[in-house]
Amino acid sequence: MSPRVLLLAGLEPTGRAGLLADVAAVRALRGQPVAVPTAQTAQGVRTFTWTASPPRVLSAQVAAARELGPVHAVKCGMVPARVQLEAAQRALEDTGAWWVVDPVVRTSRGEPLTRLSARAYLSLAGPRVVLTPNLDEAGWLLGRPVARTVDEAVEAAEALAQHGFGAVLVKGGHLPDTQGLADVLATPGRVRVLEGKRLARAPGRRGTGCRLASALATELGRGRTLETAVRSARALVVRYLRTGSE
Repeated sequence: MSPRVLLLAGLEPTGRAGLLADVAAVRALRGQPVAVPTAQTAQGVRTFTWTASPPRVLSAQVAAARELGPVHAVKCGMVPARVQLEAAQRALEDTGAWWVVDPVVRTSRGEPLTRLSARAYLSLAGPRVVLTPNLDEAGWLLGRPVARTVDEAVEAAEALAQHGFGAVLVKGGHLPDTQGLADVLATPGRVRVLEGKRLARAPGRRGTGCRLASALATELGRGRTLETAVRSARALVVRYLRTGSE
């Protein structure tokens, strides 16, 4: 099966992150990407700005995409404000698709990418919704200090899962108390620490969180189990970091 994955994210024209990175990840796993920009962004060495997509255009793009085929999964990245979020939710409310929500709050350099509150992100919780925050984002969502140990990352993942998400994957690649990397996958009643080898990142290889969330959505849309989908998504990120391609 070639899952049709609807991608909601900001367009960063170079493809280092955002919508074009999402498209590359979906195609690498033989999925069919449907790219709907929530915002237009400009992110260079000195230049940074973004402008939100009009909600009516976003809704129309989703509606048009659905007229041409089913949606098996949704990946939600950058969402500028509540009006874009609500437009997408209304346009997709009866699909029954998996949602993978990557709460993109700011760039790696700290520039803000959303006006959404933590409460708005947490309101997306549901049994077929997977949340994929990094350590900083998990701390922001919970209103607590950023996790600095594996145990603290586990606590954060458990706390987020209690809001009603089907799963929470806290990306803990920068935890200092592990020799490699440790992501934490929390589902109702169970927590797993997923270890791996920490890889050096070339300066231009950004957007690993975008690619992981899009790959995860693709595999869930294909009908894979959650753990199988997570393993496949993590493997795609490893390939990207090693080779520069998915």
